[in-house]
Amino acid sequence: MKRLFASILTLSSLVLGAGCGDDDKKTENPPPVQPDGEKVNVTENITQDTTWKSGNTYTLTKYIFVEKGTLTIEAGVTIKGERGSALIITRNARINAVGTAEKPIVFTSSKEPGQREPGNWGGVVLLGKARINVSGGETNIEGFFSTSGNELTKYGGQDDAHNCGTLKYARIEFAGFELAPNNELNGLTTGACGSTTDIDYLQVHKGLDDGIEMFGGTAPLKHIVITQADDDALDYDQGYSGKVQFLVVQQSAAVGDRAIEASSNKTTATQEPISIPEIWNATFIGSNADPGGNPSQEGLVFNTGAGGKLRNVIVAYFKDQAVDVDGLASAALFNEVGDSRLSIRNTFFWDNANLTNSIPFAPNPRVENGVTVDPDVSKFNEAEKILVATNAVKTQDPQLTDALNLASPNFAPKAGSPALNPDNAATPPAGFDASARFVGAVGTTNWLAGWTAFPQN
Repeated sequence: MKRLFASILTLSSLVLGAGCGDDDKKTENPPPVQPDGEKVNVTENITQDTTWKSGNTYTLTKYIFVEKGTLTIEAGVTIKGERGSALIITRNARINAVGTAEKPIVFTSSKEPGQREPGNWGGVVLLGKARINVSGGETNIEGFFSTSGNELTKYGGQDDAHNCGTLKYARIEFAGFELAPNNELNGLTTGACGSTTDIDYLQVHKGLDDGIEMFGGTAPLKHIVITQADDDALDYDQGYSGKVQFLVVQQSAAVGDRAIEASSNKTTATQEPISIPEIWNATFIGSNADPGGNPSQEGLVFNTGAGGKLRNVIVAYFKDQAVDVDGLASAALFNEVGDSRLSIRNTFFWDNANLTNSIPFAPNPRVENGVTVDPDVSKFNEAEKILVATNAVKTQDPQLTDALNLASPNFAPKAGSPALNPDNAATPPAGFDASARFVGAVGTTNWLAGWTAFPQN
């Protein structure tokens, strides 16, 4: 590893000689010049407890696997990724990366500011031992050329409380890349992380594929910001059933597919565990572009038997669809009587596909040999099913401060916004912050301030 230290200049103190009335007058020592942090190239896998020190910069030169032990990353550390690199915490290891609002941990491109772009490096991967709904109960994570039989890329098991570690007050920028269709790395990828994993105050900005993808497991997400992802913002599948609270998603007009793509098992929709996370206090912001054209952009998409319970949510400015319940299996979850496994309540929809009094219909055509044999397989009319008084769902302007601003957004509601009226919100249950009696991710306190950033390049 290369260690480059700046020199420290010290100055000798000067003491004035005693003179008439000058006994207590001395020239104070100037403070020493602080050295620049150490610059370290990370070239080998980590096999024991290791600490990356505050103020230092660590550059990943390739895929770096933490095979054993705990990788501790102190507040203020910068981790840069070169092309073809990523940081992977295997299921026999753990991460302890705790920044602060004043000194966040930053994972970013090794290129200079102004030259950075999505896909410069591979992102962060956390692997665990919780349940996933694939055959055999374990598999290899996406994003690697040849992983069959590679223990370092395996995830899955039976421990739904497994702890992948802590990632707090951190940003992941310009990450993610596609090796092949359906084989991608994202800004943050988790595989089978359990409920004692702590992912809190995390921003993923300008990822080439998804912002965050959760492959099964039960890991909670809290105070999450996903901005300008190339594909989906939050993608969950393989039976993910974690608790999510305070989630912000923002699309740009140039890129972005779905704010949420929810899947369960692409082969057998009823395979347990089914993807059914609970999502409270979320703000999903589209690009406000006109409907049609490329890219197609949607808000919330549920397919292959995925569910989810969404409460106190804002869905605004998506150019094409606000909600798409895609396919018979997910529609069946929504149509369940009582506490259905797919439901949207206490939610504001606003200006999706330029509609301010409804939400657009999202048909699910069945096509065989290039011919549409059924224009709508699921027979699910989103507006009729979701905009129901008993769901406390409304088409109403949430009056956000500056949610469409890509360079310096503000997702807080303006004073007097209906989103701040507790009568429009449900009370979060045990396991969530019950004081969040507002609609959307941000109330009167802007928890994004200070540690988030929105660089163009």
